[in-house]
Amino acid sequence: MRDCSEELPRYEIRAEANGRWTVVDTLTLLPAATDGRDFTGLAKEDARDIADELNRSYAEGRDPLI
Repeated sequence: MRDCSEELPRYEIRAEANGRWTVVDTLTLLPAATDGRDFTGLAKEDARDIADELNRSYAEGRDPLI
């Protein structure tokens, strides 16, 4: 059996009902957050940029939310 965790991103974006976007931690299914701020209510491009950076940091073994 293959480990799918290497293939799936840790962080992804999801559309909100109001047309804004949230960065979601796929392990907890909660919005990603740092310094007490949830990554919610974002423009799609901003959410994508944040998720990409968080995934890069996570892949490099760094805690992306410190």
